[in-house]
Amino acid sequence: MLIVTCTTAQKINNTRIPFDFDWKFALNDHPGAEQPGFNDSKWRLLDVPHDFSIEHPFDSSYKTGAGGGYTYSGIGWYRKHFKTEKDFADKKLWILFDGVYRNSEVWINGHYLGIRPYGYSSFYYDLTQYLNPVGRNNVIAVKVNTTEQPNSRWYTGSGIYRHVWLVAKNKLHLDQWGVFARTVEANNDKASIDVSVGLSNENKVDQSCTVVTKLIDAAGKEAGRAESKVDTKPGLALKIEQNIKISKPALWSIEQPNLYQLQVEVRSGGTVVDRYISPFGIRTFHFDPNKGFSLNGKHVKLKGVNNHHDNGPLGATVFDGVHKRRLEILKSMGCNAIRMSHNPPSPELLDYADRMGFVVIDEIFDEWMDGKTPGGYAPYFEKWYEKDVENWIRRDRNHPSVIAWSIGNEVREQYNKENALKVTKMLMEASRKHDTTRPITAACNEILNVNSFGMGDLLDIVGYNYQEAYYKADHDKYPNRVIFGTETVIYPYHPGTCWQLRSYNQWLEGQLKDYVAGEFLWTGFDYIGEAGIGEVGTGCEFWKTWPTWPIRGASCGVIDMSGFPKPAYWFRKALWNDEPMVHIAVQTNKSARNRELCSFWSWPKVETHWNHDKKGDTLAVHVYTNVPEVELRLNGKSLGVRKWDLKNEAFLFWEVPYEPGKLEAIGKTADGKTVSFAVQTAGEPAKIILSPDKKVLEANRQDLSYVSVQIVDANNILVPFGDNMINFEVSGAGKLTAVGNGDQQSHTPLKGSQIEAWQGKCLAIVQSTDRKGEITITARSGSLPVATATLKAE
Repeated sequence: MLIVTCTTAQKINNTRIPFDFDWKFALNDHPGAEQPGFNDSKWRLLDVPHDFSIEHPFDSSYKTGAGGGYTYSGIGWYRKHFKTEKDFADKKLWILFDGVYRNSEVWINGHYLGIRPYGYSSFYYDLTQYLNPVGRNNVIAVKVNTTEQPNSRWYTGSGIYRHVWLVAKNKLHLDQWGVFARTVEANNDKASIDVSVGLSNENKVDQSCTVVTKLIDAAGKEAGRAESKVDTKPGLALKIEQNIKISKPALWSIEQPNLYQLQVEVRSGGTVVDRYISPFGIRTFHFDPNKGFSLNGKHVKLKGVNNHHDNGPLGATVFDGVHKRRLEILKSMGCNAIRMSHNPPSPELLDYADRMGFVVIDEIFDEWMDGKTPGGYAPYFEKWYEKDVENWIRRDRNHPSVIAWSIGNEVREQYNKENALKVTKMLMEASRKHDTTRPITAACNEILNVNSFGMGDLLDIVGYNYQEAYYKADHDKYPNRVIFGTETVIYPYHPGTCWQLRSYNQWLEGQLKDYVAGEFLWTGFDYIGEAGIGEVGTGCEFWKTWPTWPIRGASCGVIDMSGFPKPAYWFRKALWNDEPMVHIAVQTNKSARNRELCSFWSWPKVETHWNHDKKGDTLAVHVYTNVPEVELRLNGKSLGVRKWDLKNEAFLFWEVPYEPGKLEAIGKTADGKTVSFAVQTAGEPAKIILSPDKKVLEANRQDLSYVSVQIVDANNILVPFGDNMINFEVSGAGKLTAVGNGDQQSHTPLKGSQIEAWQGKCLAIVQSTDRKGEITITARSGSLPVATATLKAE
């Protein structure tokens, strides 16, 4: 990502300008809207990123269906007026879209620039020759069309849902995504970094220049540099190869994600004519078929999750703060890896992965030539795959977090040997044109076919989706194969005898054996679409009676759609962290864990509370822990001490006759220290508690504060049955942008001003404006006392 600083030299020579504000928008088709003179005075004024699907109610009649979460689709038009500035004179000017879903068509002053079918690709157009003279008005028009439905197996959103930029450069300039830096070798004593620089001369004369590349450390000091003198010819593009040596580098790692600043300057005639600035992490990594993954020579087990691209109540809309919050929640669970399923992510998500210490499997496609949905990518694949791959890899290849490229997910070519081999080769060849430093993988759910066809022999790493049962046999049969679980279910027990189930010991194989590089749970967060995934079903019968409407999303995550951890989160936290812990979750039926028939992506119906209707009923109690011994107490009375060892069982289990009061788990570590966790019976709702995750916002029209809402009793105990409708009002220098809860059967509009609490919780998202000052959020619900929280915009 190019970072802009507002210095005079930069303003004159090289500018990347945010282009998100003050677009005009209208739903439906508007013939002639691409023309500059079209009357858009009655169109809605808004900022992008913007998702027009999430602004509509959920409706079972929508053509997106269960896969798309019963959400709106259609045509939307965007128009933006801007003047040709003096600083643009004699410059090249591009417009860069981080993502538009989908089939976007773009015009400038009535001139057609092109179409981009794939909604997850970043792309750009040259505006230069179509701009009006300095001081005159220009009009960018964008048509978005999501009428082909269903076009995805999950919620996509619709519109200009990521950032937009204007890029102004001199005619001697660095190419878009043309700088590629990579670590050749690194240890604590020294590092070697190769840098490729793409340079173009669009002047009409020869031009000499010097390309200066520097790495600046966290203290602002120059750590190393390279210089190359270059003579350029008109109309020609060059690639300059450089090497930088650094002593005593601060290596990038998961625990310490140290970042340098990579600066590339093009100097000509005593002036800096172009500049690229980007964070850069120095690290080495390796995948080994026996030892798994290592980072800077140290073994690391990949403790990963998959995430779809929607941002919960915001829909597909991308604001930078969304990613920070979500990654912080995952980090606290012990997660260290993300698989970007099943499309290129927003650039900001990778920026935060770099800063916060996550490694990433960066994925591009869910389907190739053989489509999965009637309106999917398959019809466009042959024409567009090379360009989409090029933009994907060139955009993302400087991120230290990215450790592998994934070219596909559960593609239907797995059922056709000829096509499987053909398209795998096509995509690997296209990918290696732009990066040979990272391995290429694909996520496979038909591993027997992948093995027999030879597709697995082509891939650098074979991703196993729900195929843990084959880990050991394949490791023995293919000793040079690198294996990881690109999708694994969140529950360690799966009784039954149908589709790709595995035993507890086979699950353990992936957890404990180094040859399995790691796993990526399906999923980190619940998401819109794939309605019914994660509902507790009845084993194999789940496939015959897949639950859909009124369910409008997937509840397979360890965290719900509003960012509230679920019981499965605490199980993973115990499994993925060394810090001693215990956590209680209560199953409101009598089934033991190994007799509950879950669907393949669900967790048994357990909740973290101690409320029940009838005294004396037997309740199943889960205790998630990483300590060797736990005692359970009810109202001070011991219910027994249990020993825990992961090799024997995933978590501890009691059956407890219900009695109101306090249920407490007390864990003892190997060295005799104790850790405890308790749940207490809650009374009736007494008040509302508001907890903003951030109290000071930037007055930049895009900063967010997530305000968590709890319904509690008179003793401040969360009321698990609290389903109060909460009405919100935001005043001052902010606005309410979305509401949500964790209930996948709630049809309350997410862009409204009210939402019902679910399991005692809900969420309001406050967005900054361009004003500075106080922001007050007020929550009301019936006779409960009014609750307020005050934020500040600076």
